[in-house]
Amino acid sequence: MSVMSLASAGDAHYRLVAEAEPETNSLLRVLEPFVIHDVVPTRVDVACLGSGADAVLCIDIRFGADAPLAARLAARLETMVTVRTCRLTDMSAAMDTAA
Repeated sequence: MSVMSLASAGDAHYRLVAEAEPETNSLLRVLEPFVIHDVVPTRVDVACLGSGADAVLCIDIRFGADAPLAARLAARLETMVTVRTCRLTDMSAAMDTAA
């Protein structure tokens, strides 16, 4: 069994926001790359917005990782059929300012 850990002290903090099809397995599919790369998100917020054909599942994931890994996670999500859009933001500067 692998040992998952939260972000280490040297890791940057990222926010990845994905808009996905409101299907029953969309959330699991979006979180799967994090499992594969042993990244434990520090926060996950999910909301289903709209209704009918306009419905979208908004998934906001906060996590710590090095820059190449964060980019790989975002790239993986961008290629998923169920994901409509994906945006990665480095939150480290904002967290340093707040501290």
